[in-house]
Amino acid sequence: MTALYVLDVPEFAPLADAATADSPITRTRVGAYLKVAADGEIVIDRAATSFRDAVWFSVLGGGFSGDLLRYDADEIRIAPARR
Repeated sequence: MTALYVLDVPEFAPLADAATADSPITRTRVGAYLKVAADGEIVIDRAATSFRDAVWFSVLGGGFSGDLLRYDADEIRIAPARR
């Protein structure tokens, strides 16, 4: 299981929308956060969020579960942890 936790504020809503659009990825509220979760990889294309640098590069501030495979100016890719 992979998960990404983002603060449940309007600024991060486009990320949750992009991650869950047309995919088996789920979104649930956990306290003050949105939990974006999947059995497999979570891949979020920055272009789908329209985020500027400050918001995009603060996305992981809420934490995540899994192995971070990619986090650059274009994409976030989190895979299930290899244990």
